[in-house]
Amino acid sequence: MKNTYALISLGLFGFGLSLANAQSANNDCNFPQAISGYGVTAYSTVSSTTDGIAAPSCLFFNTSQIYNDIWYCWTAPSTDFVKIDLCGSSFDNKLAVYSDCSPCPNPALVIACNDDTCGAGATVTFNSQAGHSYGIRVGAYAATGTGTGNMTIGSGWLLDATNPANNHRYVAFTTTSWAAAEATAVSAGGHLVTISDLAESEWIHQNFGNIGGIDRRCWIGLNDEASEGTFVWSSGEAVAFTNWNAGEPNNSGGVEDYAELLGSNGKWNDLNLAGSSYAHIGIAELGPTAPPCPADFDGDRFVGGSDLSVILSNWGGGGAGDLNGDGIVSGPDLTTMLSAWGPCA
Repeated sequence: MKNTYALISLGLFGFGLSLANAQSANNDCNFPQAISGYGVTAYSTVSSTTDGIAAPSCLFFNTSQIYNDIWYCWTAPSTDFVKIDLCGSSFDNKLAVYSDCSPCPNPALVIACNDDTCGAGATVTFNSQAGHSYGIRVGAYAATGTGTGNMTIGSGWLLDATNPANNHRYVAFTTTSWAAAEATAVSAGGHLVTISDLAESEWIHQNFGNIGGIDRRCWIGLNDEASEGTFVWSSGEAVAFTNWNAGEPNNSGGVEDYAELLGSNGKWNDLNLAGSSYAHIGIAELGPTAPPCPADFDGDRFVGGSDLSVILSNWGGGGAGDLNGDGIVSGPDLTTMLSAWGPCA
């Protein structure tokens, strides 16, 4: 029987931070530790053993296994592009995410796996569905490796912005090839960005071309993969506007079929599928943002009891709950809220 011990829990961002001095209870893949939401969880693999099965998708540096592993069952708070990282940990770690929290999950359920993204620390990104639970496996690259660290779970978008000109949501993310970027955009519910006019191209350049003070090369949806010289948008929309850099597209080497937006000047360039070894971000266009829902005071996209409490607690006064803007929370505001009861449109 595996040894268990008391965990000292500290609340942080809705998580319990656990400091362990012996073998962790979640060393057993049959009993993952339940966590939820975004935030930071302290962990220890000291004295842990290896009980997970090696997954082919976790093959890094000739090793598929994740050694001395511990397990979590994480419930997603929203439908989002999620990033989990073990950066700054005390050992050479490895990280895998499974599509569910099955006991000792089948390797085929691995949806993301990584080794050595931030130094010896692992980082993964994947698309989550609100309320769904995912298995997380934390361990070491080497059979003798153990240590401590922090696991951070949060949004994987580099930037999330809505263009006021069309009310479309645009999100940026780190990526590799054009194909990988398009796959991420599709799994998030859209495509790599389609740019319809100069104003949209300039808005994207201004918002995404220099994220974090870094000149960004941004994959966009334009490509002539199917027929050289005939560019199309991956979204299927008609090509009504282009903004090529001087002398582009030039199909250098006969292999440049994919368009990028240059952070330096906002102009476009064609590149090969892999991006010619340049670091890229992808920009996905996800369509219109959710319509406003004024009676949803707590922002959960559902008009219910907590929103009614706002109305009642401010009754006769102004501020939150004043839906008709007459300066007082009263009967008309209550009627408006009740008529919107339930999920927001």
